[in-house]
Amino acid sequence: MAPEQYGPYRVYEQLGEGGMATVHRAEQDTPAGIKQIALKRLTPTLDKKNVGLFLDEARLLRYLHHPNIPETYDSGRVFGTYFIAMEYIEGWTVKSLIDHCSATVGPVPVPIVLNLAGQLCDALDYAHKRCDEHGKPLRIVHRDVTPSNLIIDRTGVLKLVDFGLAKATVATEPSTAGIIKGKLGYVAPEYTRGSLDHRADLWAVGIIMYELLTGRRLFDGANAADTVSRVRELPIPRPSLGNPEVTSAVDNIVMTALERDPRQRCSSAASLRTQIQAHLSTREDPADNRAVIQWITAAFEEKRPRAKVMTPVVPSPVVALPPVMTSTPSFPTAPVRWNPRTLVSVGGLLLLVIGVIVATLLR
Repeated sequence: MAPEQYGPYRVYEQLGEGGMATVHRAEQDTPAGIKQIALKRLTPTLDKKNVGLFLDEARLLRYLHHPNIPETYDSGRVFGTYFIAMEYIEGWTVKSLIDHCSATVGPVPVPIVLNLAGQLCDALDYAHKRCDEHGKPLRIVHRDVTPSNLIIDRTGVLKLVDFGLAKATVATEPSTAGIIKGKLGYVAPEYTRGSLDHRADLWAVGIIMYELLTGRRLFDGANAADTVSRVRELPIPRPSLGNPEVTSAVDNIVMTALERDPRQRCSSAASLRTQIQAHLSTREDPADNRAVIQWITAAFEEKRPRAKVMTPVVPSPVVALPPVMTSTPSFPTAPVRWNPRTLVSVGGLLLLVIGVIVATLLR
């Protein structure tokens, strides 16, 4: 099937789809040869707010140049459709890693998790501190740090993608009061109450570390209201309860990131990264990017299903269930009251039965 020609790009298979845009693999001819592109295009819409949000993302991305964030090459409009041309990352999402490992090899090893978390902190530290061309802080909060927005490339480098929901001073579209942007299972509890700063992204780092270390979702509610309630109130077990390979030091790193009071969390992504690096320096099994990609490649080659673990890690709230209706008749639980007349009748019946049995035996 011939590729779609879109301006200077040849467009191939779709890589992802969001609420207002799609991402396709594309190619562009350059003097140095054919360049692989991740082409993000706004879904045709007459909604000016969506257009504004897409242009805000394009405006923000031109400030971001970091090894752990995909490079942005170009943005604009072709045939009336807005686009952003970005670095194409060939690899696996952290979501696919968690899903695959939980079904096959089990939790991701601690050194691999620490390496990935450290790289994520590098990306966030850079974004949180980024300034514009005049030195004015952009005050970026990603707001959508989730496993599906983290890609591990073929060299073991983690990339933080999709700044479409990011909050920053360069944004022209104002935030809507009462509207939470991002996946509810990863939003910080203070954000659900209307307060937000860069520490909300660190909460998400803690959740991702927990899920990598245990292979389990932390806040997985039946619906939006239930998920928000869990984010705010559900007791958070230490990762070591679900993975005995997790040390108390790693427990403490994760649980500090998951402090519900943002004042008790790490003050910055740099501070969290320092904690991770300090612990790595004490281990005999630290993992560099090469070790990360070697382990992940081997893990994805494993197809055998993992034995099911029946012991729950996250305590679920106790819910009073209605009585179960079955076809089996129920029996009264209250004591049966016997009156004298009933007792006489029953006694006479028993004597008659006994008499018949005795007469039969005597014959």
